[in-house]
Amino acid sequence: GRNILIRPNWIDVETKPEDIIISLDPGMAFGTGTHPTTQLCLESLEDLVTHGIRVLDLGSGSGILSVAAAKLGAVDILAVDNDPIAATVSTENAEENGVSDQITAQTGSLDTVLHSARPFDLVVVNILARVIIAMCKDGLGQTVRSGGKAIFSGIIQEQVDDVEAALRSTGLEPYKRRVQGDWVAIEATRPHD
Repeated sequence: GRNILIRPNWIDVETKPEDIIISLDPGMAFGTGTHPTTQLCLESLEDLVTHGIRVLDLGSGSGILSVAAAKLGAVDILAVDNDPIAATVSTENAEENGVSDQITAQTGSLDTVLHSARPFDLVVVNILARVIIAMCKDGLGQTVRSGGKAIFSGIIQEQVDDVEAALRSTGLEPYKRRVQGDWVAIEATRPHD
């Protein structure tokens, strides 16, 4: 992104006043900020997070996207991953970055979120195309409030059309693609009812 700087929490780096620093120890969880799919999500978050919004980070891994959302102004972030280690690491990284009051990390799945009946202003899903497509069949679009937005990443160029078709089938409307090498992130919205 423009101002996000990710550093391992055991290394000090020179920063500029406009930098948004994310101190990270991914531990055994996915998400260090070096992979193009994560970088594309961070770019989207910089453009889409506004102060006070509610965010769902589905497949949160290390919590890097949740921490970024919090530092960009989101106030209520739910970080969900089916790996209990990821939930622990997300909590630790939220504490390390001073945003633990904004982030709730828990072990769970799309089903967990759907049963909570909480639609979100912004949903970010950085998993794999085939998993995103399967989640669309299970009601993924219901997690995004009317007028809300979503970011989907972990998609290679050849999978974009299939993912976008699946998103449309669940009530979401893709409107932007971000590309880095062979990787694509899709931004979508749920039209107002």
